[in-house]
Amino acid sequence: MVGDRLWIRNGELVPADAILMKGEAWMDMGFVTGESDPVHKVLGEIIYAGGRQIGEAIELEVVKPVSQSYLTGLWNDDNYKNNREKKNFNDTVAKYFSLGVFLIAFAATGYWWFQSDSHKAWSAFTAVIIVACPCVLALSTPFTLSAILSVFDKKGFYVKNTDAVEELAKCDTIIFDKTGTLTSNEDAEIGFSGTMSGEEKIIIGSLLRNSLHPLSRHILKALNVDRFYSLSDYKEVVGKGLTAKTNGHSIYAGHLSMLPITVKSARGSGVHIVIDHIYKGVFDINQQWRPGLAQLISKLSKSKLLVLSGDSGQDFLMLDAIFGKKATIRFRQSPLQKLDAVLKLQQGGNRVMMLGDGLNDAGALKQSNFGIAVTDNTNNFTPGCDAILKGSALNFLPDFIQLSKDGLKIIKISFAIAIAYNSIGIYFAVQGTLYPLVAAVLMPISTITIISFTTLATRWFARKNKLR
Repeated sequence: MVGDRLWIRNGELVPADAILMKGEAWMDMGFVTGESDPVHKVLGEIIYAGGRQIGEAIELEVVKPVSQSYLTGLWNDDNYKNNREKKNFNDTVAKYFSLGVFLIAFAATGYWWFQSDSHKAWSAFTAVIIVACPCVLALSTPFTLSAILSVFDKKGFYVKNTDAVEELAKCDTIIFDKTGTLTSNEDAEIGFSGTMSGEEKIIIGSLLRNSLHPLSRHILKALNVDRFYSLSDYKEVVGKGLTAKTNGHSIYAGHLSMLPITVKSARGSGVHIVIDHIYKGVFDINQQWRPGLAQLISKLSKSKLLVLSGDSGQDFLMLDAIFGKKATIRFRQSPLQKLDAVLKLQQGGNRVMMLGDGLNDAGALKQSNFGIAVTDNTNNFTPGCDAILKGSALNFLPDFIQLSKDGLKIIKISFAIAIAYNSIGIYFAVQGTLYPLVAAVLMPISTITIISFTTLATRWFARKNKLR
């Protein structure tokens, strides 16, 4: 809403056109302009939707509704993934159908013309064109897929357009990120090994509140601090760690591999804390697996499954038990390695669905045939994804996939009905016995029939898949 205040962390997208009210903004406008160099914004300057903050968190005031912002149009831009083939079933069939109709119409006209019956010639041509109008075929696809989108929306699955639904139905390989996707961002057990004063809690909280990473959000919630300091020299290496200066102190929080000092006693896992080059301890985060995960993976077992995680391999045994021996599980995967994995699968003829949290998975989400940003009330999706899925709705994924496949069945049945109707109409039209006026009356009747069929069939399949 206009006038709302937004707190935009490092890596988050600005969802609506807004004015910078607090903080130092360095905006990556690559999604908007194609330029990757960050743009500096000063207090009072307008920041357009679609920009991604690089650096400390900033406070904005919305000046234009989200529905009117550039980001909304950007996410629905079919050219955003211009490296992919986007021909759908309707486009493929319509080309040949239209060509066939004109060939039949000209053939019938030519036959009666050479029979010296110009009246039947023009009557046959007009009747064929009217009775075989492709509008019935053109309507069956959008009506079916739009009805499916409506079902998805009610269950917390927001797909960008109808073409993406077809891509969803065709996917045969599914890649999962772990943190924030297979694990919940809402519930996590936090423990701290080390020493930490009340002042140091505020310093740590001041740093972590600027990060969108799920682990930062977990720890910040556990710290439960009620005030924060401003930052300077904020830097974040995605999936590795954060560093900044605040209230006269330097602070680091993150992975052991990037510690600014050497600590012999430090363990490899967890989020390590260093303040003023003194090691303070480590936060251990026992993330909770999403409920029903084993049943979910069992339902998806017909697809090729992979887990690509940037974390260490401490959860391998758990994931191996859930996914089974046929699945591929890899840890310590960088964003580039995830992207390369998607490319290799596609080069092997696979159609890939990628599920990630939208942070270090942005490249893989964009490249995949169908990218899903899984979210727990955070603004961390990328315009390159095809859908946003609420974390609580993850267990419905097999049902979403099946409904999209059922939708293609409905479209094909609709085409068969329309072709049967057209064949009967054309049979009489080419003989010159079907008057154009009668053909004009039959055409809307067939349209109503197809629309009614697609609507009722979609509802039936949605109920069958337990989505209604």
